[in-house]
This record gives sequence, structure tokens and C-alpha cells, in this order.
Amino acid sequence: MMAKQPGHLLERLVSSLSQGLNIVGVSLLMVIMALTVADVSLRYLMNRPIPGAFELTEYLLAILASFGLAYAALRKGHVTVDLVLERFSPKTQAVIDSMTCLISIGVFACVTWATIQYARAEWKANVVSTVLLLPRFPFILLVALGTGVLCLALLVNLFQFLNKAVGK
Repeated sequence: MMAKQPGHLLERLVSSLSQGLNIVGVSLLMVIMALTVADVSLRYLMNRPIPGAFELTEYLLAILASFGLAYAALRKGHVTVDLVLERFSPKTQAVIDSMTCLISIGVFACVTWATIQYARAEWKANVVSTVLLLPRFPFILLVALGTGVLCLALLVNLFQFLNKAVGK
């Protein structure tokens, strides 16, 4: 019973964190929709588009996409092709899922690290957006946050698959 507590604590923490990021992501989607409707309406009705609307939409979409990754991973909502995998026993499936999770953690840990390095370079170079002159690095760091939380979600999934693989 004691051995399961840290795993359950990690699972609850990552679940709460991913759910919070997902709520922020959904909220960003509503902001993007409102901004796009306002921009298109003002462009065609009054010939006055919102300056920087397209630029801001690009940045918010990147954050939106990365903030939903962990939530989908915890709910096993990512696309899988299991035509061959479903023919194996549940334990074999869990072993294969564990290996897939481990590889995914490695890939997304590298993505997170590279994204942080990219944000650091953008910060040092003082790069700003073209129209609104917003610094780019905070948006990049938010993408790194989303992929970092995805790594944690994949770690939770890995523990679950390993438990299935060893028969617990």
C-alpha cells in the first residue's frame, strides 16, 4: 500500500496540472475564435482589421496545441493504430505500450529541452513579433511547459502500463 502512494500522488498532481492547462487551452480557443470573428467582421464591414490579430492567433494556437497534449495523453486520447497489437495478450500489449511510452518520454523530453533552448536564444537576441512587438520567448516557454507536462503524463502512463505488464 505504501509503495503505491507516490505513484498516486504523481498521478493526481499531473492530472490536476494537465486539466488546468487544458482549461487554459480551451479558454485560449475561445479567445482565438472571438478575435478572429472580430477581425474578419471589422475587416469586411468597416475595412479596419485588428492590427496583429493574425500574429497573436499564431502564438496562441501554439500554446493551445501544447497545453492539450498532456490531458489527451492521460485520457489515452491520442490516435493509436492497434491492428496488430490487439492480437497480443494484455501483458504483451502492456509491455509494448511501456516501450512506446518510454520512447515518447525520450522524444518529448528532447523537444522540451530544445524548446527551452530556443526560448533562451530568442530572449538573449531580444526577438519581438513583427506587428505587436511582443517578445517571443514567453510564448515559446509556454509551449515548453505544455511538452514538459506531457512528459510527466507519459511517465504516469508508463507506470500504469508497467503495473499491467507485471500483473498488478
